[in-house]
Amino acid sequence: MPSAREDQLVPIEQAELLARLRWFIQLRWVFGAATLAAALLMIEMPLGRVHARMLAGIGIAILGYNWLFWFLEGWLSHHRPEAHARYADVAASAQIILDLVALTFVLHASGGAGNPFCLFYVFHMVIATLLLRMRDVFMLAGLAIVLFTSLVLLEMYGWLPHHSLFGLEEVHKSPRYVAITLVAFASAMLTAVYIGTSIARRLREREHEILRLERQLADYTRELERTNQELVKADEEKTQYFRKVSHDLKSPLAAQQSLLRALLIQIRESDAQSAAHVERAIARGDQLLALLNDLLLLSQAKDVVRGPRHEWIDPGDRLRAVIDAQALAAREKGLDFFEEMDTPLPAICAESGTLLTLAENLISNAIKYTPKGGRVTFSLLSRDEHLIMAVRDTGIGVAKDDLPKIGQQFFRTSQARESGSPGTGLGLAIVRSMVEAMHGRFDFQSELGVGTTVTVALPLAHPEMLREVEPFCRLEDRRD
Repeated sequence: MPSAREDQLVPIEQAELLARLRWFIQLRWVFGAATLAAALLMIEMPLGRVHARMLAGIGIAILGYNWLFWFLEGWLSHHRPEAHARYADVAASAQIILDLVALTFVLHASGGAGNPFCLFYVFHMVIATLLLRMRDVFMLAGLAIVLFTSLVLLEMYGWLPHHSLFGLEEVHKSPRYVAITLVAFASAMLTAVYIGTSIARRLREREHEILRLERQLADYTRELERTNQELVKADEEKTQYFRKVSHDLKSPLAAQQSLLRALLIQIRESDAQSAAHVERAIARGDQLLALLNDLLLLSQAKDVVRGPRHEWIDPGDRLRAVIDAQALAAREKGLDFFEEMDTPLPAICAESGTLLTLAENLISNAIKYTPKGGRVTFSLLSRDEHLIMAVRDTGIGVAKDDLPKIGQQFFRTSQARESGSPGTGLGLAIVRSMVEAMHGRFDFQSELGVGTTVTVALPLAHPEMLREVEPFCRLEDRRD
């Protein structure tokens, strides 16, 4: 593979050419060594009239110029990478030309036109199609045809000695055999080059298209990252705005409610009609206060996995006051309240206020929408390193079409609105946001007129959360 330095300096096409040239040099070591080894073997065990000593010299020559290319490639890649890339195609052409000349001498020393290894010309053309442009490949194919044709004709007319292979003495002198061989050789070379260059051109076109798409995808990715950062920043600004507005509205509204209640005490006996108006104003104000409280909770829901308020807590002990208070509210409404809790429960890393908010929202929601005589069951269990909090009721339920909308901000079903129970449509949105921020699971199952089951699964110690609150929730401090 190209070095990291080269990748920073040259285009990917040139980097690939350099990598293929390295592979070509490694392949030539094998060919040169094989040629030398075969020559040395034939010196000891002659084959036909093969000129083994000439063959050995050619093998040494191949290894010699291959060492030169190997040395230059290494030196240029480290000292002049730009020049290395700029002249890569020249180096490839020079190597192939020398290989064609060397192959011609190998064939001359070992049978000429009768040597089946003349097919190695085609092999070199296949390599050329991987390295060079179509025009250069056809020029090299022409050179190969000229070299082989010259060798065959020179041997046929006796201008070069013929070193026969397998005792085939006279075949190289047959004009018909030579003509057929040369026609077959030239047609095979040109056909191979045409097919190879056509395939290589299509592959390069596809490679260019892939590169273009990769660059386009990288641009889109950067744009998406930038847009995402802007959205995150806008969401943070929106959250801060929610918090500020809700906080700024709560104080004067709470003061107004206090004044209205004081006024109600004064006029309740003297002016019943005015008192009724004040009571309605107080009720509306309480609804608005509830909405502001829910907005504040919703704006803080995504931050429940951060901050110094995390600790290992016993969920059963910490939620006891909320469970008892909600059980009392259920019985006051005429509902049966049941509790299911594992004992003991393992500790969970969380803010105690988060668990209180989850339990209070789920239980109060069930009580609110369960008619008198119904049943509410609260479960707190430990399963598979998760704290399972579930609330089941026999309330009004939710229609099947509305189930996908549960947990959306400000969404209330038509049955909830018709029940007359006040609500902001933020309770389950707060629960869902808090659970997701704690890397937990939220499940809502309901059937209209039958009841609802809401299940929350919170990890006892999520790795990502622990990284954020590690100073406050160390695993060694956990008590099960």
